[in-house]
Amino acid sequence: MSSNKTTLSIVPALLALAVLLLVGFLLFSDLKISRTEQTVNPPIEIIDSQLPLTIIKSEEKTPSSEQVIEKEAAIFIDSLAISQEESITINENQDQFVRLDSIITLPKLEKRITTIEELLADQNISKDTVLTLHYTSDITQQTTLAKLSDNYEDQTILFTILDQNGQPQTKPLFEFLNQKEIDLTASITLLTQQKHSLQIKAGELIDIQNIDHSKSIAATINHGTQKLSINKIIQSGELPDNALFYLHRVTKQDQQGLWGIIQTGLIDKFREGVHIEGIASNKDSVQAIIPADADEKLSSGLSSFLGKILNNKVNSSYIYNFSTLTMIHNPDQIYPGQQLILIHFSSQELSKIYQFFSDNRNQGIETFAIGD
Repeated sequence: MSSNKTTLSIVPALLALAVLLLVGFLLFSDLKISRTEQTVNPPIEIIDSQLPLTIIKSEEKTPSSEQVIEKEAAIFIDSLAISQEESITINENQDQFVRLDSIITLPKLEKRITTIEELLADQNISKDTVLTLHYTSDITQQTTLAKLSDNYEDQTILFTILDQNGQPQTKPLFEFLNQKEIDLTASITLLTQQKHSLQIKAGELIDIQNIDHSKSIAATINHGTQKLSINKIIQSGELPDNALFYLHRVTKQDQQGLWGIIQTGLIDKFREGVHIEGIASNKDSVQAIIPADADEKLSSGLSSFLGKILNNKVNSSYIYNFSTLTMIHNPDQIYPGQQLILIHFSSQELSKIYQFFSDNRNQGIETFAIGD
């Protein structure tokens, strides 16, 4: 009986041991599988720390603001005038830079004092020739000397008044007012003249009814176009073919003379600028803003940076009359519709102008009329 009891007590112990062995095997198997599954793709390569290291340095340096502006100036100047074989048409509304080797196209105009009768009889004028007629017409109006005195402070102004016989009398206003036994409130007939411009083809002259055909008028006759070489106009063998000239056709609006013509041209061209790509991350065009007062004298009485340039250019300007094919250098003799103003600028001069106003454009100052 005792042996049987001993056998029965050993069996549970063996079963427990078997269970422990099985659990241990399973745990060991799981740990092994998890370790084999932890792979790295791609595999990490261990580099021997004893190998020498090479430090790569960038050879390109970030350009300074001065270098960027200098590059802008070069791009801007190159874009001002492109040398080309085709001629450049010049009109009164668009100034531009041209090069010494440029060919320009201009209207071939003839101006004369004539009559409609003479124009109709001219065999050299075809029916399709375009004419511009400049004439005046008389206008009469009723007023009084008292009203004229009230309306015009300057009594030296000349007026034309029709007398009782319908004859015109022209004299300063104060002479009319100082006449003896004159009624300032009496009605008078004031004669004034109104200017007219009429563009017409020669074949249509015969139909004009509102102009006396025998009356003298000013006529501009357009004989087509003419091509001119800048090189032949300038006639200078000292300048390179890519020399730059600011070109302006004189108009009636040029009230400020040669100084104003050059100043306005520089302001407009530098403000207009040119489109670019890649010169800077925050801009897609190059331009320089030249304020209108940049040519004024300094408070010290000295000339400004731009003032010195303009003074030099006025004195060295080319003034070409394309009606008479003559060149003059007198800045006081400019005539609308007949002349071309040509101002020579070197690339260095234009670059200095661009860089000067570009350097100062972000400094928050209100005037650029500064400089030595």
